[in-house]
Amino acid sequence: MSLLYPLFLAAIAAIGLPILLHLIRRSTRNRVTFSSLLFVRTTVPRLKNRSRLENLTLLVLRCLVVCLLALAFARPFFAAAPAQDQAHPGKRIVLSLDTSASMRRDGAWTRAIAEARSVLQEAAPADRVCVMTFDQEIRTLVGFESWAAMDPARRAPVAAEELSRLSPGWATTHLGQALVAAAEAIEDDDTDADQTPARVRQIVLISDMQRGSRLDALAAYEWPKEIGLVIRPIRCQGTSNAAMQRVITGDPLARPGDDEPPRVRVTNSSDATAEQFQIHWGNPTRAGTSGKAVEVYVPPGSSAVVRAPARAEAASPDRLVLTGDDQDFDNTLYMATNVQAQVRILYLGPDDPNDSKAMLYYLRLAFSSAGPTSGGPVEPNSPRPAGLAEARVVWLSGTQALSAAEAEAASLIIAGGDMDPGSLAEVGRFLALGRTVLVAMRSAGEAATVAALAGISGLDSAEASIHPQGGRGYAMLGRMEFNHPLLVAFRDPRFGDFTRIHFWRHRRIAPADCPGARVLAWFDSNDPALLEIPVGRGTLLVLTSGWHPEDSDLSLSSKFVPLLYSILEYGGVLAGQPSQYSVGDLVPMPHWAAVGSANASVVRRPDGTVVSLAARQEAFAQTDLPGIYTVESSAGARTFAVNLAAEESRTEPLPLEDIEALGVSLKASPVVALEVAQRTSQQGSPVEVEQRQKLWRWLLVAASAVLLVETWMAGRTSSHQVGSPADQTAIPEE
Repeated sequence: MSLLYPLFLAAIAAIGLPILLHLIRRSTRNRVTFSSLLFVRTTVPRLKNRSRLENLTLLVLRCLVVCLLALAFARPFFAAAPAQDQAHPGKRIVLSLDTSASMRRDGAWTRAIAEARSVLQEAAPADRVCVMTFDQEIRTLVGFESWAAMDPARRAPVAAEELSRLSPGWATTHLGQALVAAAEAIEDDDTDADQTPARVRQIVLISDMQRGSRLDALAAYEWPKEIGLVIRPIRCQGTSNAAMQRVITGDPLARPGDDEPPRVRVTNSSDATAEQFQIHWGNPTRAGTSGKAVEVYVPPGSSAVVRAPARAEAASPDRLVLTGDDQDFDNTLYMATNVQAQVRILYLGPDDPNDSKAMLYYLRLAFSSAGPTSGGPVEPNSPRPAGLAEARVVWLSGTQALSAAEAEAASLIIAGGDMDPGSLAEVGRFLALGRTVLVAMRSAGEAATVAALAGISGLDSAEASIHPQGGRGYAMLGRMEFNHPLLVAFRDPRFGDFTRIHFWRHRRIAPADCPGARVLAWFDSNDPALLEIPVGRGTLLVLTSGWHPEDSDLSLSSKFVPLLYSILEYGGVLAGQPSQYSVGDLVPMPHWAAVGSANASVVRRPDGTVVSLAARQEAFAQTDLPGIYTVESSAGARTFAVNLAAEESRTEPLPLEDIEALGVSLKASPVVALEVAQRTSQQGSPVEVEQRQKLWRWLLVAASAVLLVETWMAGRTSSHQVGSPADQTAIPEE
């Protein structure tokens, strides 16, 4: 029996009132009149102080009335018993195993596999189990359907065999994302109409629960109340763990190719017992060290920035090794070696290099400048990238024909005037090799060049939009595709403001006139400002205005030089500082990558495997190993370093309160609440069930019947006492 308003049962305490009345009740003594009291002997009355219950039947009836009334107001009802097939349904269990880099610590992986096998062995035949692993990505080893399809005796061994093939990787711990995926897997399995709702739904998490685990995915997720989280933490041998990260200087003119050793930050865990460490160049897989070691003192929970030792004579100058702590999975910091690239920029146009009103003048000035000298925010690319040994601008006048040798030696071709048919053919072959050509459409001649190179018609008649200088007679850049590799360097809000650049003249082009073109920047008048047109394996970049003062003040802005170097690197020129990335990051690739051509490019991974780059591939995603990666092509080689993420080295325990604060229930599934929900869905809400049964009416009828019996018995008892002979002859004591 269940009660709709159980608080009314407190009224049963009122049964104390009839009991109290029965204890203090006094019977009235009958007086008998005698003719004379002369012969009655005088005696001292005896005092009696005794209370006793009389008429117990009446007392019981009166107490029963109070109990029936209290129970009636509590509104009782009978809940239907669950069906026999739903009395003991199986569990829904997701086993989530951590395979991040921190699980490489001594003894962690062995204990994790043992815990996982224990969970699998504890599963009952009626349970449905899903086995998942996680780091930066979520992988399902055994799904709910696969588990149910197997023979019950084979389930645990098969899942254990799948786990035995695993090993921890090098990625970071995205714990929040893993918990969300596990909860969604349980909910998806419960919504299957062919499956019986589970009585217990829980996630069993096996992880080292290190402080660097990311929980941000849980902040935007409403955790289901019926799913509980059971944590089986993995404790590792040794607590001291220190790690290194490279400190990137903010000086845009810093030359990493110099002999000056790099600066590194050494961080020590808060639960560490070691404080003294050493840094040296070398290979941790070989005996001995390379060069002189640097001693570093770092207290627990602190960090220190030090200068690495000189690597002039180091046998392995591409990696720094840290020694002195208990864990070595994060003790190697890889450094990409510098590549000095010879860049040759070919300008085709009639400009005089000494004319301050021509585009060539500012182009040469941009590549020969030493960089900004004024204060303020530094643009994303320095005017002289450190990996660029020389940037030489070569120009041909409009009367000179472009030869095949000159085109082959060029890293980038910029067209600023009309071209003869021979030059057009050579530029077309340059594009066919997967190179990049930039055309500034300052006149109808450049529009005709674009039309010829792209194989389209109608651009030669594109009219010019002229804005007289003075007042609001100018156009500004509005929308820009900052996610494009060409403009991604300006995605930071500090560098993405182009509204101060005024354009006095530009050519109007409709995107429909350039099939396959992608607009990278728009004017505020919705006219395209910068277009990317694929031509074969190459790229034709079209700027619908010039950068000389007659057309715009682009060359006078702080965006001009970084934009030119961004175009250089987008076109495959190996300019720019050696890149540093973390495991799992997307690495932008040079745009000249093309498969099956003379300059087909590949990426050589640290383990020696070679990955071919697809044509026009913008990013490389297979960065799952720390080490040095090399991009190789006929245009040269480029190296970049991939290191362990800094947060993965924070191995101190994660407070469980951080998970509970995000709404996760750290306990087994609340069975009672789930059963009530199941009954409610089958037979209605408790209010509806009580209104159908209305047991309170029968309780009131029973209380009325008991009250009638009590009244009859009380009257009968009273009349019997009044008519009793003993009462008529009793002599009261004086």
